[in-house]
Amino acid sequence: MIPESEIVVSVIVPCYNYGHFLPETLSCIANQSCNKWECLIIDDGSTDDTAHVAKRFVEKDARFKYYHQQNGGLSDARNTGVKLSKGRFLQFLDADDLIHKHKLDLHAMYLQNHTAVDIVYGDSLFFETQQPNIYFKGKQAKDIKAANKPKISGRGLPIIKELLINNIFTVSAPLIRRTVFEDVGYFDLSYTAYEDWQFWFRCATGNKYFEYAPLSGTETYIRMGHASMMTNKKKMVHNGITLRKFMNLLLPLKLKPYNWYRLLKLSVKNRVTVR
Repeated sequence: MIPESEIVVSVIVPCYNYGHFLPETLSCIANQSCNKWECLIIDDGSTDDTAHVAKRFVEKDARFKYYHQQNGGLSDARNTGVKLSKGRFLQFLDADDLIHKHKLDLHAMYLQNHTAVDIVYGDSLFFETQQPNIYFKGKQAKDIKAANKPKISGRGLPIIKELLINNIFTVSAPLIRRTVFEDVGYFDLSYTAYEDWQFWFRCATGNKYFEYAPLSGTETYIRMGHASMMTNKKKMVHNGITLRKFMNLLLPLKLKPYNWYRLLKLSVKNRVTVR
């Protein structure tokens, strides 16, 4: 058991009925080259064998901790993990995804050596369960848009501009200082999609420093080809409208016309009137 004062990274794994993927995800944490971690498995009201799977890992390694709560959604589960965690740095990892065995070590070292950086992130690769050793730069092999995602460092307006266009990384790509949550707050529970995008936008408008550090061994691997919360297009459009309206409140005047353009496109898609 690691003393709380020595925990460097808290890995937060929200899980809702992904017990069949959970062993692989937790194993990739157990095999990290960094050993000063804790892993908080937040069971968000699962009805499958998530509890059984999680408790197997808890029994083998006290660094794994299992918590069960009533189903409150992904944002609520992540927030629970943040509030219960003890580490100086926080790593989110969805229950069906993976990270490279050196990610915690290398990104934690980076934050320790670069005290001005609040959020450090690397590259995301995508894979299918049926072909776990074949990685794509986007959700499909020919996803040029994803392959050309911005790789940007800085704070303030440059980051805000990129986040205005699109989310700049997956939720498991960054390692985040605990102080970011103390300053910016938690994930917004009103979002059932794009909650991470909205959080990064708040970080950017809160002047947090983002650093792109794609060190070899810091990759995160996103599983594709199965049912997920990202498949409901109506929900995505609705949350996109909510996000664009939120952004408009914080954007400087010169960036608002583009945001209104994107909001109008979403509204037409959703057949609603922008107010």
